[in-house]
Amino acid sequence: MLAALPYADMKISAMIPLGKDRIVVSTLNNQNYLLKDKMLMQLNKERWEDSYTPSSALIDDSTFVVGNAKDGCHIRDRNAKTIQRIGIKEGLVNKNISAVFVDRQKNIWVASDNGISVISYGSAVRYLRPNLENDVTGLSSLIFDHKLYLASSNGMYVAPITKGLSDQSRSLSSFSLFPKSDGGEAWMLQELNGNLLLGHNKGLFQIQDQTLLPLSNRTGTWNVLPLSSVYPVERALVGTYQGLELLNYQNGSFQSDGQLRGFVDSYRFLELDEKKTIWASHPYRGIYRMRLAADRHAYQADLLTKKNGLPSDYQNFVFKIKDQVIFATEKGLYTYDYSKNVFVPSVDFKVFEGLTIRYLKEDKDGNIWFCTNKYVGVAQFDPKARTYQLIKFSEIEGMNTSGFDHINTFDKNNVYIGAEKGIIHINYEKYIKEARKPLVLLSQVTAKSTLDSTIFEGYFNKSPTGVYEQDAADGPELASKFNSFQFAFSSPSFGIHEHVEFSYQLVGYDESWSTWANISEKSYTNLPSGDYRFQVKVRNNLNQISAVSSYAFTILPPWYLTIWAKLVYLILGAVGISIFFRIQKQVWKKQQLQYEKKMAQLRYIHQLEIEKSEKEIVKLNNEKLEQEVLVKTKELASTSMQLLENSGTLVKVRDELAKIGVNDEEASELKRVNNLLKDVEKNSANWDQFASHFDELNDGFLNKLKSNHAGLSRNDLKVCAYLKLNFTTKQIAQLQNITVRGVEIHRYRLRKKLPVGKDQSLSDFLNEI
Repeated sequence: MLAALPYADMKISAMIPLGKDRIVVSTLNNQNYLLKDKMLMQLNKERWEDSYTPSSALIDDSTFVVGNAKDGCHIRDRNAKTIQRIGIKEGLVNKNISAVFVDRQKNIWVASDNGISVISYGSAVRYLRPNLENDVTGLSSLIFDHKLYLASSNGMYVAPITKGLSDQSRSLSSFSLFPKSDGGEAWMLQELNGNLLLGHNKGLFQIQDQTLLPLSNRTGTWNVLPLSSVYPVERALVGTYQGLELLNYQNGSFQSDGQLRGFVDSYRFLELDEKKTIWASHPYRGIYRMRLAADRHAYQADLLTKKNGLPSDYQNFVFKIKDQVIFATEKGLYTYDYSKNVFVPSVDFKVFEGLTIRYLKEDKDGNIWFCTNKYVGVAQFDPKARTYQLIKFSEIEGMNTSGFDHINTFDKNNVYIGAEKGIIHINYEKYIKEARKPLVLLSQVTAKSTLDSTIFEGYFNKSPTGVYEQDAADGPELASKFNSFQFAFSSPSFGIHEHVEFSYQLVGYDESWSTWANISEKSYTNLPSGDYRFQVKVRNNLNQISAVSSYAFTILPPWYLTIWAKLVYLILGAVGISIFFRIQKQVWKKQQLQYEKKMAQLRYIHQLEIEKSEKEIVKLNNEKLEQEVLVKTKELASTSMQLLENSGTLVKVRDELAKIGVNDEEASELKRVNNLLKDVEKNSANWDQFASHFDELNDGFLNKLKSNHAGLSRNDLKVCAYLKLNFTTKQIAQLQNITVRGVEIHRYRLRKKLPVGKDQSLSDFLNEI
């Protein structure tokens, strides 16, 4: 119906252009009119409350938002039909809205009585909560028959999806609890042979219309693994809390063939490789390698652990990516080498090296979605270079499920991620396209001394090129006392907080850029004088790097380091060096004289030492010769004394021969022998001469004995000479031709004739003479 405004006093709150030829007119009493071709037509046909709507704002060419004083925000389409209401349950702090504003990223800023809220309506990331009163954890999701099914911590929820929407999160429908699905966790949703299966804490169910048909209710069900890639799949394995079950499909229906015989464990993850080996993982034990028996009623399971090449026995998961069975571990992705029977790091997925991966899912474009122990991300595949680039969704960090991760990659516009509160929807294509290059702002520079001084507040002049940057002539020159600085920087973002990292460098001090880190300020202390330029850049989670923002400044040297001070130092240094060399020259001359004097003394001492050494050598040689002569003389004396004794013996022999009576013929022979003995006697009759030589060699030993002891006989003197020569009693007995007893008697008599004390030996007494 075409009409003017029904009341003359009705006030217009906003005029919103929709498209090129129409304008929506909003009034303060919650009415909307379409102005086209100068005609006004009321849009909202249904009954509306006459509530206060003070503000409206355009979202896009087909939707706008209205702030309501009673019911929060209303999102309306081009026909003014409310397609979504956002109130306290959806996160607003208050329903009494006084103003709304939409920024260029399509985020709705809402001013209410007690605060400001932001609704990331235009964001590629949206949060879907099936139960606003009692939040449930999203464990699995599936699009089936234009419906979004969500398996949660308390049953299964379902929401119709409007057909024709590329972004399914914009659907006008709401979630409802599927009948009789609550009362326990719904773990898994899977389509098999055109049927929808539900793995539940109570067992395995098939979903038909609004009914749950039980297929197996023996124990809780984790997943279903088809045993063939040809559809329809005739057999599938069911991973349960307590081992494996076999599921058969015949005549268009499923039937459970019961539990299989084998090692009983909780098999949450199951995959089948090209060798028909079944792999199962347990987060706390390791990896199971299993084979089905020929009759498919039993299986053999071998547990593989760290001994078989895994980095650890814990946190191991099995998935199928790029038609390969991949094992996610604490140190990245691994594959199984059948030739060596060990797990080895995956060559194709080195991009995940070092990451603790808990979940993997490949989408239709070859991208690999993953969950770590900290965040959710995607390895974006480049088909030309056949490489991956990791993208981290920092906006949802800490919101996804912990330990029960699930990602449903329906298409590039609809990716569903299980969350602690419902499910998270990501329009990946929009996320990538609308990603803007981050901007870094240097917000404040503070110079610190005894008092802090803010020298920059974040405002640059506009250059002729239209860029806001510091003028080259605007770099401040600061006194030397300002040698510590604090730089504050940031990156503006709207709506959902972006994960950004900063890198900085102080040119003139830092040799290179710092590592990327999520810090927004940097301090420097005790900087020397000189020219500096602080520069900073920012990087977002898509690895986009901003332009560099920089700030230049100069620290002046202190007065004692200025050019004039250095010139004075140079002059004083030159004078000091000249004086130093003069003084040093005199010192050197004095040292040279002392040196020459000392060298003369050393030469004199050296000469004396040489002469002394020569004298010592001569003395030692003389003493050596004297000792040698003495030894030889003693040996000669000993030999002479022995000859004298032999002569005495011969005299006795001659006397004895004279007593023998012989005839004339024998007499002539005896006479001849006597003549020979006389000749010997003449040779041995020189005792006096021997005594004279003995005294010369022994300091007049025999003469001293004769002088001091006149009663000594010649024989006594001989014994004393033998004792002086250190002959033993036995040797003396041989020389004297007497017995040893006779020598001892002779020694006794000598002690009597000589005043030898009782405590003194005869030899010691003689050696003292």
